[in-house]
Formats: sequence, C-alpha cells, structure tokens
Amino acid sequence: MQETPARKSLPTDEDGGFLPFRAAVQATFAAITATERPLFLTRQEGLFELFLEHLPPELRQHYTCSCCRRFIRAYGGLIAVREDGSAEPALWPDPEQVPVTFRRSVEALRARVEAAPIDRVFYTSSEIIGTPKTGEWDHLAVPIPAARRHQSLVQTAGQRAAEKTQDRAILERGLAEFSSATLMKALEHLTSGQLYRSEKAEAMVHWLLGLHEQRSVRRDERRQENLLWVAVALAPAGFCHVRTNMISTLLEDILTGMPFEHLRRRWAEKMDPSRYMRAQAAPAAGNIAQAEKIIDKLKATGSLERRYARLEDMKQFLWRAVAASEPRQEAAGVFQHLNPREPAAPSTPVGQRITWEEFQHTVLPEATHIEARIPGSQDRFMALVTAAQAEAPPILQWDQEGDRNPVSWYYAAGIDAEIRRRVLEAGGTHEGCDIRVSLLWNNRNDLDLHMTTPAGEHIYFGSKKAACGGWLDVDMNVRGETTKPVENIRWLKGASRPGLHQVTVQNYRFHDPSAPTPFRIELEVEGQVFHHDGVISPGGETGVASDILVTEFEHTPGKKLAAPPRNMRPAEHGNTWNVRPGQWVPVTCIVPSPNLWGDRPTLHHGRHLFFLLQGCRDTDGRAARGFFSEALKSEFHPIRSTMEAYTASAALTGADEATACGLGMSDQSPWDLELRVTSSRGRHSYLVERWG
Repeated sequence: MQETPARKSLPTDEDGGFLPFRAAVQATFAAITATERPLFLTRQEGLFELFLEHLPPELRQHYTCSCCRRFIRAYGGLIAVREDGSAEPALWPDPEQVPVTFRRSVEALRARVEAAPIDRVFYTSSEIIGTPKTGEWDHLAVPIPAARRHQSLVQTAGQRAAEKTQDRAILERGLAEFSSATLMKALEHLTSGQLYRSEKAEAMVHWLLGLHEQRSVRRDERRQENLLWVAVALAPAGFCHVRTNMISTLLEDILTGMPFEHLRRRWAEKMDPSRYMRAQAAPAAGNIAQAEKIIDKLKATGSLERRYARLEDMKQFLWRAVAASEPRQEAAGVFQHLNPREPAAPSTPVGQRITWEEFQHTVLPEATHIEARIPGSQDRFMALVTAAQAEAPPILQWDQEGDRNPVSWYYAAGIDAEIRRRVLEAGGTHEGCDIRVSLLWNNRNDLDLHMTTPAGEHIYFGSKKAACGGWLDVDMNVRGETTKPVENIRWLKGASRPGLHQVTVQNYRFHDPSAPTPFRIELEVEGQVFHHDGVISPGGETGVASDILVTEFEHTPGKKLAAPPRNMRPAEHGNTWNVRPGQWVPVTCIVPSPNLWGDRPTLHHGRHLFFLLQGCRDTDGRAARGFFSEALKSEFHPIRSTMEAYTASAALTGADEATACGLGMSDQSPWDLELRVTSSRGRHSYLVERWG
C-alpha cells in the first residue's frame, strides 16, 4: 500500500465525512477528560492498519496519511476505566455517532482497545496531541484541557509515567503480601485508641482494604488489573509503597503474631514526632545539589519562606465569635503599670459531657461567645502557618495554582508529654511519685542515668533498686535497640527520704559514634517539674570518664523545693503559648485543618479541628515547622531529607502578629476539652469528650 505524506484532497462529500468523524472523536475525548478519571495507554500494535482495513476500499489510499498514522499508533489505544474495571476507549465514539464510512473502523478499534492490557498511565504536557492541519489537509488531533496537562518542571511526562509503572509493581507486591485479613487486624489496632498518632496510617489501610475488596468482586483478571492501575494513578503520595511506608512495621508485626504490647511499642517508636531535639542526619551533598536544581526549576525559593498565619488567611470557618463593641477606655491611673497578683483559679464543675458532632449541631449554631479552658499539658497547642510570599508557587499537596491554599500547621508535641509517653510505653512509672528523674535522647547510643541517694546508695543499671525506695524501672539501649529511648528512676509517694540527691548522666557506649547525642533530663519533685538539656559529643569519652553531674538537690519529703536545682530550669507548660493552664480564654474561631478546605479535601492527612484562641501564640518556637515533608507535593519527594533539614532550622516570621494559634483536636484521640458557651439562652459549660 503506497503511503503519502498527507491525505489527498477530495471534496467533502467524497472523503466519507472526515470532519464530522474528527469532531466525534474530539467530543468523545472531551467528555472523558472532563471527568477526573485518569487515562491510560494500552499495549498493542497494528491499530492504524486495523483502521485502514475496515474503511471502504476506495478510501483506504486517501487515508494512508502519515499524520493520522502517527496519531492512531501513538494515541489510538487511550482508555479510561469504568467503575467495574472494564476499559472505555477515550477516543473512539459509539459507532452510531460517526459517519457510516468510519463505523466499521470504529467498531474494530473499540473492540481491540477494550480487550488490550494497560501499558502505562498517560501523561502529556502538550496542549494538543496530533497535527490538526498541514497545508490544506485536516488530520486527527485532540486538544488537551489545561487541567489534564503534565506541568511539572521537575519530571517529564515520560518520567512521571515510568514512576507510576514502578509504583504499580510495588503496590501489587504489597497487596499479595498483606491480605485483607491482615489489613483488617491493622485497622482494628489503629482504631482502638491505643496506637500513637494512628490517624497517620488509618487512611492508607482503608485505601488498601478498599482496593482489595474492589478487585476481589471482579473475577475477570483484566478488570482486576485495570482497577490496580486506576488505584496507582490516583493514589495519595506514598500509598503505593506499602513495604517502605510507615504502615509496614505494623503489618509485618501482625503477620509474625507479635504480642500487642510489643507491637504497640515498635509502632510508637516509628511514629515518634519528636523533632525538637533530634540530632538530624545531614542530607547528602548530592541530595542538596538535587534540591537546589529542583527548587530553581520550580522557581520555589520564595515558597520555602513561611510565616505565622493570621485570621485573615483562613479560607474556611465552622464558627466565628460575634464581634463585640470596643470597651470604653478608662483614664490611666498612677498605679496602672503594676501587675496585680493572679487570683487562684476557682474550681469549675465539669459541664455537660458531649461529642463534637453533637456540639456542632446543637450548641454551635446559637453560640455568640465561646471560651476554652487551657489544659495542663502543652501537647494540644498548635499554630497555623502560611507562605510569606503569597505569589510563590504552591508546594503543599492541597495548594493548587487555580485554588490557592498555602496554609499548614504544627503541634507543640511538648517534650514533657513525649517523656511521659516513652516512660509509660516502656512500662515505667510516671505519675504518683515523690521524686522522678527521666532521661530522654534520640539515637542508638547507650546513655545511662545514675543517682546517688542521701544514704550514699548508687542507683544505676548495675543496682536498679535501693533500700531507700528508689528504683531504675526503665533502662534502654544496652544493645542499641531503639532510636527513641528513655530511662527512669523514681520514688513512689511516701517512699522518699530527706537529704542530698545527685543526678548523673553517663555515656556508657557508642552504638552511633558519628552523631552528637542531645539529651534531656526531667526532674519531678513533689509535683514540681524541672528540665536540663545537654549533649554528648560524637567520638567523646565513654564509661566513668564521660560522667556529667547534672544536678543535686536537698529534698524534704512533702515539701516543694525553694528554688530550681542547680543547672535546671522550671518546666515550661502552657505559658510558652502566652496562656496559663486552667485559664479560660476566648475562642476567636473554629476552623478545620487546611487539608480539609475546599472541594477536594486530602483526607489521608487526617481530620483536625482547631480552636483558635485570643492572644495565644508560640513564644518558644522550638517545635515550629513551616511545613512537614509528608505534606509536600510529589515533586519534592526525591529531596525529602534536604527539605526536612531545611524546615527544621528555618525560622518562621511574624510570631508577634500571629492570630491563628490555639488548641488542636483530631478524630483519632480523646478531647476532654472544656468549653463555656454564651448564647441567647445564657452561659453553659460543656466537656467535649471526643469527635463523635
């Protein structure tokens, strides 16, 4: 068959109606691309020959066209996938919608494409695929909607498709290894309330279970395979990588039949968010260089500059306080500059117990003023942050060019709360002590906690119990078994003795000699809590030669210390957020977490509600983060280590102007949030126990 570079010119009534045929092809493609269904290229050959073979014989030479040949060979196998897993041709219309000349060709193309296996996810950065016209001749071509174009400056369309092909292989292996029964057991643990930060994995397990179920009801292997490809194309970042994701530890432990307590401890170690004193491993030089190139390509240097958010940055509110009239200014008195003594906070009876869902529907609509009582621990405090340069390119998964939302958040995750969690996870005693000394660090080195008692007894790993009642009930990292260790010495209530107590930290052994080892000592005496931060230098002394005498203090049972022990400072609680524990503070507004704003929430980042408080702000900033790598767009995943190192050290601006800080609650943990609500019916107190 002789080929020509372009179709021979024929009058419209003699070419079989090519323009109506092309219009039907374009309409079919436009209808599919108007949905959010991904497109795929199927694996096959001979489509153009099939097209010619089924044309009327007298027109075959006319349609032996190099432009249309390239189009059909390159794109003729495009499909979308229906809900039942069957393939739907993305170009070829219902035969009844095309001129009769092309009906047999369209029928043959549709049948071939519907039966073909998927080869890859389809990505293109072109505004149009095909060549619409050369000279006076028209050819097959379809425009690509802007929302469907691959617009990454970091990856080409081909690189993105190759990445998805790799994801498909990884996901298939993960599904084969972890059955529905294993995933159901994992979900049972994650929703039990006993696994730390379980919301980070629950969405992924639901997604994997849904995919298992969706595929299991399809007996046709081709449809099962098609549904797997759809899942890969639409998967949230990281969900396909089952074996390397945070959920893999839990799934593996379930498969091995590990006891729940051991499983819970290993999960807590992996999910530990304590970045406030972690000795971060520096990113490799190659990763830094790659990061420089990616940020430069994306023109995203300005996107890394973050500031504390203000109320005017909020795009979605569940409730806002009714604006009150300005109070009348009193004349300044001569003693106005003096600070009066704070009155003791009156005991307030616990209000009506209620869930957030009940509160939202029955109380919130009529509320004109809400106050929240500040909890004793600071781990519920949070701050919203946003881009310092509003015009900078989006870097967060929920921030889009056409619908900007550059707001993210961080929790305080207080160090005192982290010590408590680790002590309890390890089986130690945290509450109900006359004296408690806890040592926390964040690598595999073997630090040891030592105490000398008033009677001269030495409490340490070689002599854990003393006759005076002191007991080293947690000792870790003898073999470097964890990167989240803690050690704990305590005297229970009524067991302590009067006299001088000394606290020493020893670097017994290096398991990781290349990195510094920051540590924190927390001392509790008769309810008073004090902190000391220190560091063990890499490659330094070990054993007795490394001993650091942290502090010593005189203790009288039943009495508080008159002053902080030497080298220690009082623990900072709620006042690091400019409010005091037990204080009632006005709520300025209630907002959902930014990942839930708009029409396309990214639910795998969890469901959070933030009660923003008047005057609340982070005055310490050690836990501050402009962003977390898990929330970044996929373009930044190859440079995750550099981005983490950057955000751990970069300062947030606008702290003094911050008006979007407060208390954060999620649907995964108890709330126990005390609220006072004023409405037209008066003022009532509530204890919001949980989400629903």
